[in-house]
Amino acid sequence: MERSVDRRTVLRTSGIALAGVVAGCSGDSSDDETTENGTAEPTESGTPDGTETPSQPSVESFLSNTSNFDGIEDMTGTDSVGIDVGTEANGAYYGFSPAAIRVDTGTTVTWTWTGQGGIHNVAAQHGADFASEQTSDEGHTFEQTFDSSGTVLYACVPHKGAGMKGAIVVE
Repeated sequence: MERSVDRRTVLRTSGIALAGVVAGCSGDSSDDETTENGTAEPTESGTPDGTETPSQPSVESFLSNTSNFDGIEDMTGTDSVGIDVGTEANGAYYGFSPAAIRVDTGTTVTWTWTGQGGIHNVAAQHGADFASEQTSDEGHTFEQTFDSSGTVLYACVPHKGAGMKGAIVVE
């Protein structure tokens, strides 16, 4: 018995298959398990020099698709450091500036929103457990004090796939 397939069935099946492919490719390629607020489940901290551990990628690997990453900026010797959220990077205002820093233990990092690029947040992905609210308000700030050595990798959850990521190496 010959079975005929109409155009509508072919299009519906193709659409379902395409949706599955797009859903599988739209996220970041990492194997992070994230919680409801976008933070990764706590993992072992990276090494103080920013190299890879079995449970955490290196700074260079994590920031490989971050266009404004050009090395880890040394900001040791200060009690507080500022990072701008929503700076020009990755083809729009999808950057943290600076993208990667080195600080001493006990340093407080303050992220300040520029008001550019839409809604952003700061959410730890490896090495710590923190997350700011998502906002687009210029001048909004979020602070985090780093009391132990290790490497903390973080991202803006809405723009992580676009490369809006950062790193803090705590010595």
